[in-house]
Amino acid sequence: MSRVRLLNSVKLHSGIVSLRKDRFSLNGRIVEKEIVEHQPSVGIVPIVEDKFVLLVTQYRRAAEKTLLEIPAGKIEKGETAAKAAAREMAEEIGYTGTLKPLLSWFLAPGYDTEFMRVFVATGLRRIKQGKLDADEDIAVRKLSLDSSLRKCFSGEIQDCKTVAALLAYRHTLQSGL
Repeated sequence: MSRVRLLNSVKLHSGIVSLRKDRFSLNGRIVEKEIVEHQPSVGIVPIVEDKFVLLVTQYRRAAEKTLLEIPAGKIEKGETAAKAAAREMAEEIGYTGTLKPLLSWFLAPGYDTEFMRVFVATGLRRIKQGKLDADEDIAVRKLSLDSSLRKCFSGEIQDCKTVAALLAYRHTLQSGL
């Protein structure tokens, strides 16, 4: 087990995300690390007709391309993860339904605090799509689960949360979890 002791932490930037520099002792060695502070987030695997998944295409500036992803977004202050998932699903794909937790993970724990909770959404009902954020230009795509998994392995789906969530969902179906 690692022995860790924080020596100091300095805020370098505050905005949508914040950046801090931590200086800490790790097993007696002094280490400095820049950490991106990000709000917790949610991802949703929306299932329709028991065998199709609704994904979104979205331009991602950091990747400099449009990616195929599960609907996702940050948890707003005062929201539970389930409420955030329901809100994001309504905003991004225009559906409501029953949410069941699938799994949770850190997205990039080497430098980022973002912790994501992923839900499976079933019993979907169409509703009026909510207002998108300024940086969202989303199109909804309905794919079979098998097709979406093939796209994960072919490299057409390059978003790690989407790959992991789809594989985890497939595993729950196969193992009866």
